[in-house]
Amino acid sequence: MRKRESPESRKSQIIAAADLVLLEVGIERFTVDQVIEKAGIAKGTVYNYYKNKDEMLAELGAKAIRLLHQTFKEATAQQLSYVNKIKAICYAHYDYTKKYPAYSDLISHMERPEFDIHIQGYVKISHDLTDFVVNIVREGQEEGEIKKSIDPHLLTYISWATNVGVVQFVESKKNMLKNHHEISTKQMVDTFADMMTEGIRA
Repeated sequence: MRKRESPESRKSQIIAAADLVLLEVGIERFTVDQVIEKAGIAKGTVYNYYKNKDEMLAELGAKAIRLLHQTFKEATAQQLSYVNKIKAICYAHYDYTKKYPAYSDLISHMERPEFDIHIQGYVKISHDLTDFVVNIVREGQEEGEIKKSIDPHLLTYISWATNVGVVQFVESKKNMLKNHHEISTKQMVDTFADMMTEGIRA
């Protein structure tokens, strides 16, 4: 007789299938039906655990944010200067986007106003990431490295917004930059990181 799977095991099976679908087809083509087929589980059973596509994506988004948070931690761990920690985050964000493009797209997708980001506790995990950067800014201000006139939350959100913008621009225009202006991706990211951090230095 086949052993009955626990609810936790079945849910893990479903979200693992959802993860594979996301990585294979991307956020725009992701569907619950593809997850059902990949998991090999009855549709009714899947909907017992996830009411809709957004709930699945929210759980995957939480995983993506946790991975980005860990990426930031690792990038800043060896930096003694708080300004250099912020610079390291700029580089880490770009590296994350290159290494995990599907997760990066998912995070951007979930930040759209029509997406219900409150499900699955996504907001708390997102706030943990924000607080990590905010605390670096505050500690840098206390040590006299970062301008005290800058609001830590404002700096964090501006850093996030500009990081996303630069990454998207570099990826969409990299051939033009290289072929017509002889500008490499590295030059773009280096210049952005320098401008970002020099502007906050006390």
